[in-house]
Amino acid sequence: MMDKVLDFFAKPYLAVLFSILILGLCIMPSEKLPGEDVNDKLAHFVAFAGISFLWMWVSENYLKVIVLSALFGLVIEVIQGLLPESFHRSYDLMDALADSVGVLIGAVLYYVIIKLLGIKKGS
Repeated sequence: MMDKVLDFFAKPYLAVLFSILILGLCIMPSEKLPGEDVNDKLAHFVAFAGISFLWMWVSENYLKVIVLSALFGLVIEVIQGLLPESFHRSYDLMDALADSVGVLIGAVLYYVIIKLLGIKKGS
């Protein structure tokens, strides 16, 4: 059973789909997003922790995952800054910081879970 779960996470489909979902939510006009009372920085933190966690399962190059995941957050912020004003989106360096901290926490969480479960990659 655990082997099937690990095999599922080892394929990039879930990481790709989750990354696309986050991109879509981040470039969608803000008034169309659910949950007006959601803390924006916490949402960024959780989303990017998930992105790095899922990509860690797929890749053996952890540093690359961390750097590219953080860059993904920064690129999203740049895209938001370029969107029309009607989208009610803007570039926010603090969102990029929340993304980056989330990336690091997601990577640490991945490492802790791997160690706690005694999972060896490639096995």
